[in-house]
Amino acid sequence: MANRIHNAFDNIKAQPQLVESTKQFISERYRKKAQPIYRTAFQRAFAAVCMVFVLAAGIGGYSWLQTPVSYVSIDVNPSIELALNRLNRVVSITAFNAEGEEILKSLSLKGKNYEDAIHLIVDSKAMKVYLTDENELFFTVAADGSREVSLKSGVESCSSHIGHKCQSVSADLGLVSQAHDKGFSLGKYYIYLQLVQYDDTVTIDECRKMSMAEIHGLINE
Repeated sequence: MANRIHNAFDNIKAQPQLVESTKQFISERYRKKAQPIYRTAFQRAFAAVCMVFVLAAGIGGYSWLQTPVSYVSIDVNPSIELALNRLNRVVSITAFNAEGEEILKSLSLKGKNYEDAIHLIVDSKAMKVYLTDENELFFTVAADGSREVSLKSGVESCSSHIGHKCQSVSADLGLVSQAHDKGFSLGKYYIYLQLVQYDDTVTIDECRKMSMAEIHGLINE
């Protein structure tokens, strides 16, 4: 555009000084007028790119925080399972029987550290009914290799402070989806698999109606 202005003035017959000063004036006005347009366009484009980046990071971050990567099953007769994210925070809680549902009614566990969630469950009035001398509290942990060690250690630390008979085991992470397909918590499905190694006549439906103490009684027999 600036070149076209200069070329146009080359055809005007006037005093050279006037022509030159006029060309400079118009060129300067053009630059002043055009700069904000370019700057505004650039700023808008930059802001749009930033917004896309922020949204992508926000969506990705939310997904990252909400994705379960490990599980802790808490079973007596009630069967409750905590799904944890990479920060060991509870992202979902599932009860696999009516007794478990009753316990969860009065509890708000989502977003809590799994150790705090375990204590809230075990200390709840509804759970105390099941923590008798005849019943043992079972914790089953499923996570990847490095996470499993620290998670099981944390669960065992909780067990030592509960003041009731507890047992904790580790299970393969792949068992979680299998258990859920059967309508079982990870812990109860894991112990069912132990039972059928000794007595393969016991069906999964029969096991569904048993308490953890009953299943362990059959294994011990």
